[in-house]
Amino acid sequence: LMDHVRILANLPFFFVAPIALSPKAVEAIHLSVNSVNDCRFCTDLHGELGRMAGLKNITEILSTEKITEEQPNDENLYIFADYGRTFAKCNGKVNNCNDLQTKYDIIVTKYGTIAARSAKGLATFLLWGSIGGNTINSFRQGTLRGNKKTGSNVLFEIIFVLFYGPLFLIITLTSWILKNFPSGVPKILSTIIGLVLPTVASIWIIPYALVGLLITPFFFIFCKERPKSYIQGGKEDCDAVMDSIIVEDTNSKNVND
Repeated sequence: LMDHVRILANLPFFFVAPIALSPKAVEAIHLSVNSVNDCRFCTDLHGELGRMAGLKNITEILSTEKITEEQPNDENLYIFADYGRTFAKCNGKVNNCNDLQTKYDIIVTKYGTIAARSAKGLATFLLWGSIGGNTINSFRQGTLRGNKKTGSNVLFEIIFVLFYGPLFLIITLTSWILKNFPSGVPKILSTIIGLVLPTVASIWIIPYALVGLLITPFFFIFCKERPKSYIQGGKEDCDAVMDSIIVEDTNSKNVND
């Protein structure tokens, strides 16, 4: 639920991104985030969207280390792809690794704060989507076949698949339809698709996020009053848990900087 709260807080930037960034930059972020978690749903969908946007190095973006800064692209896609891959490796949290804030600041310096926040919003959305897609794949290819993963919660998987299954079915059908579109479509078409997709996904995300918002105050009370070892089993402290709820990095630049 707390992840859905983060998604909800970033939701406005899902809609800003297709306007603030070029289709190539948008898909470079999506593909590079997915390169870490390797979600088949995301690869199929954003592989097609990237092709339609005019990306010719999709395979390289899925393995960002192969991209060089000497890209002939007009937006220096390395910056966005590198940020997306780092975001996924750090699970979207600055305190998980030192490079994430640095790469965010590079986008701020080169393209501005709106572009950077848009990139962060896209990365947040795709990180959640790739984990969700892998949860469904794990249930379909593992649990249903009697190969339950160690530590997995079958009840959670069933509830997740029942709720989000229709969304990922729509993603699968959309990927199949997009295969019939040519490469290098007009930018306006990529922008429209980039606005429609998060609108559809919001139908499933917002209800969970609203429940999370209702629970958040109680979590903070629980986190404050319970012993740290009780909350995290001795592995992390309470502040680290609450940090996962906070969407903005406290040391990120803002519009007024």
